[in-house]
Amino acid sequence: MEETKEQQRMLSILQLIIYFSVLIELFVFSYSSTGLPAGALQNMLGALHEKIALLPVYGSIYYSKLFTLSLISLASIGTRSKKQRDLNVKTQILLPLLFGLVVMLCSTSSYHRASEGPAGIFQLETTADLLLAGYYLSAIIGAVLVHLAMDNISKLISSKLGKDKWNVEGESFMQQTRCTSGPHSVNIPTQFYYKGRVRDGWINITNIFRALLVIGVPGSGKTFGIINPAIRQLIAKEFCACIYDYKHPDLGLIAYHHYRLAQARGKCARHSFHVINLNDLEHSRRINPWRPEYLTTLAEASESAEALVEALKKGDKSGGADQFFTQSAINFLAACIYFFARHEDGRYSSFPHVLSFLNCTYEDIFNTLFSVPELVPLLSPFKTAFHTKAFNQLEGQIGTLKIFISRLATKETYWVFSGDDFDLKISSKANPAIMVLANDPSTQSINSACYSVIVNRLCKLMNSKGNLPSAIIVDEVPTLYIHKIENLIAVARSNKVGIILGLQELPQFRQQYGKDTAATITSVIGNVLSGAARHKETLDWLERLFGKVKQQSESVSIDRNKTSVSISEKLEPLVPAGKIASLKTGEIAGILASDPLDNYDGKFETSAVNCKVNLDHKLIEREQQQYAPLPRYYDFGEHKEAILIENFNRINDQVRQVVNSHSPGPH
Repeated sequence: MEETKEQQRMLSILQLIIYFSVLIELFVFSYSSTGLPAGALQNMLGALHEKIALLPVYGSIYYSKLFTLSLISLASIGTRSKKQRDLNVKTQILLPLLFGLVVMLCSTSSYHRASEGPAGIFQLETTADLLLAGYYLSAIIGAVLVHLAMDNISKLISSKLGKDKWNVEGESFMQQTRCTSGPHSVNIPTQFYYKGRVRDGWINITNIFRALLVIGVPGSGKTFGIINPAIRQLIAKEFCACIYDYKHPDLGLIAYHHYRLAQARGKCARHSFHVINLNDLEHSRRINPWRPEYLTTLAEASESAEALVEALKKGDKSGGADQFFTQSAINFLAACIYFFARHEDGRYSSFPHVLSFLNCTYEDIFNTLFSVPELVPLLSPFKTAFHTKAFNQLEGQIGTLKIFISRLATKETYWVFSGDDFDLKISSKANPAIMVLANDPSTQSINSACYSVIVNRLCKLMNSKGNLPSAIIVDEVPTLYIHKIENLIAVARSNKVGIILGLQELPQFRQQYGKDTAATITSVIGNVLSGAARHKETLDWLERLFGKVKQQSESVSIDRNKTSVSISEKLEPLVPAGKIASLKTGEIAGILASDPLDNYDGKFETSAVNCKVNLDHKLIEREQQQYAPLPRYYDFGEHKEAILIENFNRINDQVRQVVNSHSPGPH
């Protein structure tokens, strides 16, 4: 608000009164008639002195100083000086104010010492006179300094403008400070900033069955801060688990250590521990995900075939002519799978037998498949081409599938998938288990396609009623294709299946799973936690997911005559994209699924978090020193290569016998 001329005139008068009061003080406390000629002037000054001295404010020099300070304060409060953005509070307010008060205090000391001698206002003959002169000077200088400092206070801009450069205060919010633990929860200790201080808090994922998506670029701390604690806690709560260990044995060692720890505490008594490892067969169980009881209908065989083909294609949803050839490959593979599931009651129903069968000639393959009437309608697109010997047409329809499949036909794959060491339904009450799928970045492509066969069957077995609580934990999920995982997430809560997926960026996820599947998964997931991310699509999605909050904003306008400060409220992102991109290692922003309240009050409280994971690093280091080697299941001795080759040849011979039994002509 601009000052009027009348206000300016009144303030000028008030400032004059300040210094006039200082002069009156000097007159009252240092007046002496000695040295004045007798007469009217002496009488007049004496009478004036007596009357002024009767005023309460001049009853003591301390009262006089307080009166002067009161006048200075009154004048400073009323003034409207031009604001200064770069005003230095220390040098322009605090130091002058402190020095001025000290000088005023010194003036009272000089007065008391001078009053002990016979000095007067008109005499300068003794040391007391010098002290009195010092009193005059210090009284005036002190008043000027205090007035200057107090006047500068009015030049301060009463605004937070520029003080919270990164809007830390505006974007901070209260988070959970209590650990809400339950039989199906994951609770991670954190630290967060709110109202000027760092507080201890918790990330309470109270219902892991609503799924968890963990996002973060390499080095953001998503595995160490979120996935590793989840593995520890879920095993301690006797969950069955399938853990995909992309950089084996990182997650496998944690899982095995806590499995042994749980057993030592009397938990997981009936659980068993299994590792599937295509790179280290001594430390790998054998499993058959295509057992005949899993493939009782052609529809189930088609589902298994589709899962494998999509895994080989990395989820690419093609259309048009490409879709025709993809579906042809699925039908062809489904027929092969179903044939072995039904032949001799499924005696040769296994993944390696199908791989070996696909490496036979087209004539052998189709002669064998056409011997089953149930498969003829499924193979009708191939029938004409086969009978007319149009092998080029057949090559176009299924040649790509055979090329991809042939990469999987290794002696290691044949060994692991030709046995059956444990029940793949790891969440069953009869045979609960913890299973680790060990991958290696150097052999990722082949291993992931093979593991997708296991995970596809595993999901179907676990996602049913009457099972124990279980979890599927997949770090670096784009490296493993899980067929129709969006359907599993949608119904997993009712079947007590918790799903934890870790990835780096949404475009990477979309590239491997397809645009539609990735969009569906991100829309049905209940809990989302993110470390630092970089891609615009990921950042925009997270920013919108966290929502907005009302934040105060200030604007300051300064001109020659006045300064105005305006305050407004506006909905701004709770956690902006730029802040997500710049999160440090271990810092997490996310939103959690909320359970229903017992007493609904209609008030909204965000379930978002913006914090730093606060794990006990020394405790984790001690734990790592206690890790035991993963169990060894097979001992090949010096005959490993011979055993693998023998198994490889045995399966090929069995397939050759089946083909020969269905070939035309004498056998």
